[in-house]
Amino acid sequence: MTQTFVQAHRYRFFTIAAIGTFMGTLDGSILNVALPTIAADLNCRIDQVAWVVMAYSATLVALMMVFGAWVQRRGYPFAYKFGYAAFLAGSVICVLSSDINMLIAGRVVQAVGAAMFQAVGIGLVTEVFPPEERGKGIGTMTMMVSAGLMAGPPIGGFLLQYFPWQSIFVINLPIGILALVLCQLFFRRFPEPTSTAKMHLAGAAALATALLTAMLGLSFIDEYPLMSLQVGGSWMLMIVATAMFIRWEAQPQRALIGLDIFHNAEFSLRLVASLLMFIGLAGSLILLPFFLQDVKGLSPQTMGLYLMILPVTMFLTSRLAGRLSDQFGYRILTTVGLLLVSVGFSLFQWFELATQPWYIASSLALIGFGIGLFGTPNNSAVMGSIAPQQRATASGIVSTTRNLGMAIGIAVATGLFAFLQNRIPISDGVEAFLTPFHQVALLSIAAAFAGAVISLTRRNRTV
Repeated sequence: MTQTFVQAHRYRFFTIAAIGTFMGTLDGSILNVALPTIAADLNCRIDQVAWVVMAYSATLVALMMVFGAWVQRRGYPFAYKFGYAAFLAGSVICVLSSDINMLIAGRVVQAVGAAMFQAVGIGLVTEVFPPEERGKGIGTMTMMVSAGLMAGPPIGGFLLQYFPWQSIFVINLPIGILALVLCQLFFRRFPEPTSTAKMHLAGAAALATALLTAMLGLSFIDEYPLMSLQVGGSWMLMIVATAMFIRWEAQPQRALIGLDIFHNAEFSLRLVASLLMFIGLAGSLILLPFFLQDVKGLSPQTMGLYLMILPVTMFLTSRLAGRLSDQFGYRILTTVGLLLVSVGFSLFQWFELATQPWYIASSLALIGFGIGLFGTPNNSAVMGSIAPQQRATASGIVSTTRNLGMAIGIAVATGLFAFLQNRIPISDGVEAFLTPFHQVALLSIAAAFAGAVISLTRRNRTV
């Protein structure tokens, strides 16, 4: 099997990766619409049903980097067959759930599968597309993310209107079965992995524990004091697990991912830029629905239309940005993209009770356009900066960075918002929301601008 064969059939392999990307984002966006219905049907509190989302996210963050290293040893066919099978099994458990605990368990099993195929999606695209088309391939994959985010709310609304909430998981079954069939058909002649390194479970367990406890510690900030057993204990365990992981990684014969990958400045600094972008993005956007509903008084349906603006503009921009990066390089596109994100969040500073719909829509479109310009070229630059034998591992690191950045952004934004709201002596309800909301937006502006500075300092590679 030669690389020529793989590239000649690249759209077959891309289809397998794209189904996983679309299914994962579709499942998440549909679930967000269904959470109130699930809470009412299962007779559980908001904090309990929140774990349907939290358990999934924590499992993803804990496993994606480990799975990326595992796939480097076992190959992409194994990743997608295992991932789709586990996601299907989790979906069946969710469909059959009769209480909140069973539903959460099903979501964890789903996340185990999703962590596998989401961790290596960019790696597979980088593997099968030639260097001069890498940006186009990654851009098309980013379009699938946007398509899943766009399709989720209307499909979820339709299903919940006519069917029980379990139907939002039923639709995963035919999609997942189709994906498994395509895996059997298309991966028959895919090259075997060349890595002969063993998978050392101790290092994998330490890394997964460090990431999981970091995620849990962030999620507990809103409910418990910083020095509480829940928050402090989680982060203490994270420090211990991280130290153990670094100790094992220092031994080449036992290394899981090889810390030398981070010695690559192009790879590491572009990851930092991505981390900053997702921290800023998640930080302000987590508060935006409350502004639209509680301050502007919009209905959930109208609010959903506003929230679709961002993925729509990402969808329209991502593939074009990928093509441009193939021709002209990464630096200008990624820098301009993050500057546009920063400007978009700057417009949040003038969000008020009387803010016009066109102004809100323009700010979201500007942010979505900037993310589209930044995301595809930056990911293409990251994957183009490492050796071919590191692609699956690097793909897992990229996916973990994205999810961890969003978790940090949400934790910092909600914590800061609550802190300021409790200490600013404002009696008016609207101002009590807007004043801390504007302060959180400043953090998003700063994070995006810092990422733009990093992007501007990097090389302008085209392959």
